[in-house]
Amino acid sequence: MEDFSRWKEVFIDPGVYDLTKDYKFSWEDKINIPKFLDSLPDNHYFSWDYPGDMNLEYQYLFLHNTWNSAEMFHDHPQFIVTAQYKFINYWNFVEWFDKYNNLNIKSGILGLGNMCRFKSLTPYLKHAFDYAFSHYKHPRIHIYGLCMKAIPYAHKLAKRFNIEFSFDSTKWTRCYHTPGYPWACTKENRQQFFDEYKARVFELIEGVPE
Repeated sequence: MEDFSRWKEVFIDPGVYDLTKDYKFSWEDKINIPKFLDSLPDNHYFSWDYPGDMNLEYQYLFLHNTWNSAEMFHDHPQFIVTAQYKFINYWNFVEWFDKYNNLNIKSGILGLGNMCRFKSLTPYLKHAFDYAFSHYKHPRIHIYGLCMKAIPYAHKLAKRFNIEFSFDSTKWTRCYHTPGYPWACTKENRQQFFDEYKARVFELIEGVPE
């Protein structure tokens, strides 16, 4: 494993593209998950979830497999519990969110999946975020794939309810997704793009009112 000891935190998200063609990750039979979690440094966290929108043929299976993972590992300090639910279905979001939110999550981090397909702050996102932040029982909420335009709204809710808030988005941190950047990314221009992304985020949240 690469040395990330100088980083404050490292989130290990195994990616989801295997699931567009199959009902499970290609690595599942190759990794002993409990042993892997126990091997992680204190600043490393791992998520194991199956987004409900990746392959509708397996949507029921994906939602329940994600819940099974959460039930098995929510008490491990290196595990990020990630809530999954049917895509753009507010009442299903509430139903599943409540189940995950009621777990005793040892890492203190509950993630919200199924957010990466949104490119703007939609009414659905507003309703989902309003419910999640106002009912949250844990120290920290992590939103996967949060689009740039939704960051200020989520940040405002985090401040209002005194919740630590984090997010990631490879859409905005891989330079080949953005006009003006080369398709063949190098370490140098990836870092440049990421630095510009961070600067833009701070511009967006600076002075966000309570």
